[in-house]
Amino acid sequence: MRRRGIHRPTIEDLVELSGIETLHPGGMELTRRTGEVAGLKPGSRVLDVSSGRGTQAIFYAQTFGADVTGVDLSDEMVAAARANAETAGLSDGVRFQKGDSQDLPFPGKSFDVVINECAVGIPDDSQAVINEMVRVAKIGGVIAMHESTWRASLSPAEKDDFSERYGTTPLEFSEWEAMLEVAGLVNIQWEFDEWSMPEMFWNIRKGRVVHDHAKIFTKWEEFRTLLRVIGEFGLRGVFKAYENKRVFFEAVTEGKLGYCLFWGEKP
Repeated sequence: MRRRGIHRPTIEDLVELSGIETLHPGGMELTRRTGEVAGLKPGSRVLDVSSGRGTQAIFYAQTFGADVTGVDLSDEMVAAARANAETAGLSDGVRFQKGDSQDLPFPGKSFDVVINECAVGIPDDSQAVINEMVRVAKIGGVIAMHESTWRASLSPAEKDDFSERYGTTPLEFSEWEAMLEVAGLVNIQWEFDEWSMPEMFWNIRKGRVVHDHAKIFTKWEEFRTLLRVIGEFGLRGVFKAYENKRVFFEAVTEGKLGYCLFWGEKP
């Protein structure tokens, strides 16, 4: 879905403006599980699509011994990821470069495993992202992804409004599955309910367990983000930010929004 930017700053905008590393729902527990279902092992050639600050890519290398390449559209994220890899002593085992997830800068059949954690729904064309992930995977390779998924039946207008506020596009379970099938995957599997509990959506801080959505950010982090919102969106943006947060938290706690891990093979 092509978003119109009518509810900015979105939840995704707020995360970026915070300047703080936040994880996807499920945190590093889900990242570990993603590596497990993808069959990562020493020497696996892995592509981490939309790799951000490199947290997951570094984890795959440290935990599974995989040889990881990360790709992200943001120069700032690529620079941060390279710095984080150097700090972790993994400059040789993890590489990062700039690239568009809808047009990956790699030849076909290049990777044993291709992973996208929580960034398939951010670009306008999620199908193009999945198609590209499959294209660059080797025959018999595994594609793994996890994304926001509707748990309740909502009208198209409700879904559209929420997506504008969220900054990413949740889909029905059947829609994600169909997109994976269209891309050519077989033996598609998933885990849904265990990653859809509200506490999974709050527990998104690296190195700190969060049980309450009001505790995701410290008071200082919230204040600093507020100043950045004012600087970019003005006072009107502050009211919109609080409105979007309320809508998002209600969708999660009321069981409208969940989270699903998918994986499958390239035949």
